[in-house]
Amino acid sequence: MKSMLSLLGLLIFLIPLQVLIAQEVEEVKMVRYSPDFKFKDGLYLNIDNVRNNDPIPLARIVTDLGSYNKDFINEMYSSAKIILYDDYSIQRFIYTKNIWGYSDSGRLYIMVGGQFQRIIIEGSISLFIASETTHVKTKFSPRDSTMYSSTTEDLYRSHNRKYYYANVTGERQEYLFDFESNTLSAYTIEILEKLLVRDAVLYTEYDALRNKDKKKRMGEFIRRYNQNHPLYFPYN
Repeated sequence: MKSMLSLLGLLIFLIPLQVLIAQEVEEVKMVRYSPDFKFKDGLYLNIDNVRNNDPIPLARIVTDLGSYNKDFINEMYSSAKIILYDDYSIQRFIYTKNIWGYSDSGRLYIMVGGQFQRIIIEGSISLFIASETTHVKTKFSPRDSTMYSSTTEDLYRSHNRKYYYANVTGERQEYLFDFESNTLSAYTIEILEKLLVRDAVLYTEYDALRNKDKKKRMGEFIRRYNQNHPLYFPYN
């Protein structure tokens, strides 16, 4: 009898705990990704921040410019490192080249080739077009006394700098971005086949095609894969 009473007491204790856990899980609502989805604005240090839609607010970044200045992003990625405040209001830094990217007005930008570039997430696999950019240290040109216009160069000059970094953009290239593994790869038949292996039906169908048809139908199979393997993000 005592054993039964002990078991009953344990069940009474566990049921409210299970209800509480269920409520906590339900609080995080996940929504299926669509082109209308807007990511939270801020700095995404890694892919997990993106998956959780949980960036560091731009207001936490320490900069000469305000976070709403149109040249703020140029200032940010032309620097070797970004200084920011953590959750405990302590300053720390992270190398710019090591961050994943950021979001502005709900649009996602990824760090590729030395600069932030707009990436349109189509789904688990996305076609991504990017160009490598280098930053060339450049002296200020003499100011023209006959006219004046506010430019990035003038902005940097206002901070008593002798140099600024001019952006030199290289050739644009096509990549496949795999959200699951957080990798950018060449946009080739071979790479797509490796990604399609995760869907046995699609892979078998694609593998049976001639190379000529494989090239023509790459976009089609990417769309079909994304329909079968949708992305979900926490609701804003």
